[in-house]
Amino acid sequence: MLNIIIFFSSFYLLLLSVIGYGLIFKRLVFGSIEDLTEQKSIYIGFYGLFFITLISLITSLFAPHNFIHNSFLHLFGILFFIFLKIKNKREYLKIIFIISFFVITALLISKTHDDFPYYHLPFTRYLTEQKVIFGIGNLQHGFKLLSSLFFLNSTFYLPFIEYYSFHFTQIFFLIFFNYFLLKEILFKETNEVTKYLYLFAFIFFNLSFNRLGEYGTDKAGHLLIVILIIKTFQITCFDRQKDKLNKFILLIPLLVFCISLKTYFIPYLLLGSTIFLLDEKFSKSFRTILISKNFGIFLLTLSIYFLHHFISTGCLISPMSITCFGDNLEWARGSKHYGGLSTWLEQWAKAGAGPNFRVEDPMDYIKNFNWFLRWFEYYFLEKVLDQLLILLSTFIVIFFIFKNFQFKKKTFVLTKKIIFFYAIIFIIFLIWFTKHPTLRYGGYPIVFLTLSIPIGILYQKINDKKFFKRKLKFLIILVITIFNLKNLNRINDEFKRDDYYKFVNFPYFAIDDKEYYSEKTPSGLVIYKTKGYCWNTPSPCTQNIGKFGFDIEKKYGFYFFNRK
Repeated sequence: MLNIIIFFSSFYLLLLSVIGYGLIFKRLVFGSIEDLTEQKSIYIGFYGLFFITLISLITSLFAPHNFIHNSFLHLFGILFFIFLKIKNKREYLKIIFIISFFVITALLISKTHDDFPYYHLPFTRYLTEQKVIFGIGNLQHGFKLLSSLFFLNSTFYLPFIEYYSFHFTQIFFLIFFNYFLLKEILFKETNEVTKYLYLFAFIFFNLSFNRLGEYGTDKAGHLLIVILIIKTFQITCFDRQKDKLNKFILLIPLLVFCISLKTYFIPYLLLGSTIFLLDEKFSKSFRTILISKNFGIFLLTLSIYFLHHFISTGCLISPMSITCFGDNLEWARGSKHYGGLSTWLEQWAKAGAGPNFRVEDPMDYIKNFNWFLRWFEYYFLEKVLDQLLILLSTFIVIFFIFKNFQFKKKTFVLTKKIIFFYAIIFIIFLIWFTKHPTLRYGGYPIVFLTLSIPIGILYQKINDKKFFKRKLKFLIILVITIFNLKNLNRINDEFKRDDYYKFVNFPYFAIDDKEYYSEKTPSGLVIYKTKGYCWNTPSPCTQNIGKFGFDIEKKYGFYFFNRK
């Protein structure tokens, strides 16, 4: 019973803290915020997650995210929420809490993501126990694949709950995602085309992303990038108000947040070209964006995030070998190593590798479309097809629920702006498909948008608003019911497991207790060694019990893992 009280109390206190940081961020960057009515509240939750992440990226350069650091951090967040005087704050919180109640079953997991014991938990724990170490990426392959989500999670390391709160961030993304969608769907000024896109997203992602243990470091970013693109589409192609540029600027923190979550979102910088679609002179718009606070935050966040890449790996963007300087650094691997890592990731994404399989000639396999037939047989038919069926079912369900889709040429909407915007989306799709065609590596949002935008354009205007709202209520109840039934069935199965993922410490997820050995190096840093995944072994942890393969040096107050 005590564990349950600690678990849910920590969850909702951290939720208040995130909202508090969202409110203070909006006030600091955009000036006063007087109320949380209508569209003024849709970004608050994501701004809060982003602001805490930015603080985490900065403070980890100087100190570990231990209990003291994190307790003060979130105490301030809760105080921001309590003492900032804003109208409709109680109503906003009420809606957020209602949404959290209906998705809370997803939070109760026993089995975490497959990569959680491998590098998600070890890297996050490293951030709670050490300030940054130069060359930490040398310890294991996973430490070369940085995500700002680790830095965000590390701030949730708190007394009593400890590391059992590291998956809270995932459900926060889902809560704010649903709040954003529902507000946009119900907002009277939302264009019909984008209203349908929000509806598609509400059904598809709640049904496809219902298992929190499968989120990893990828799916939270997928949720964020979907609403970012649909909102950009809405602003640039359909809004008729004169403040388009200001609305566009509001999205900049969300874009940089996505890129920091996963570097494969970098092609989405092409969305910046949609500035040409604003009803203002390009030179004026461009100059306004460059001098905005949001653009300064964009540059600051990217700089600090890529600095962390450099500290961990010697690359500005790991594993892009062209950005690596390890050939001239004692504590980093050379560009050849990261070229091989990049090839391996592309090989894996194109179904050229698996737990028990490797193609004979990886370099030849990934060239041109030599990989397509195997990818189609072993990945598309087994995984992509299932998701396409969910999306197709989404289109069909909305068709039969709303019954408003007779095609009329005179109401068909297809402008030059829409064609230009869709061309950008299709270019991003081609980059994804030719380089890393797996849903996990950014495939969910770009496949969803590539297929959904044309369907949304075909759907017609909503004439009967009362009918629409009545059917929307039915649709929400249907999605909530399916979402929770799937999770309740999963929870029941996790109680029945007979491995170390069995629910034995409810509501905390399972942790495999590892035996480990410690070795104090001449530099003073203690290295912990274990066999297999590190799990919750103290940091820095290596998965090799044998001799440690690095000379550890301490300079300027930082540890360096130098190659022997």
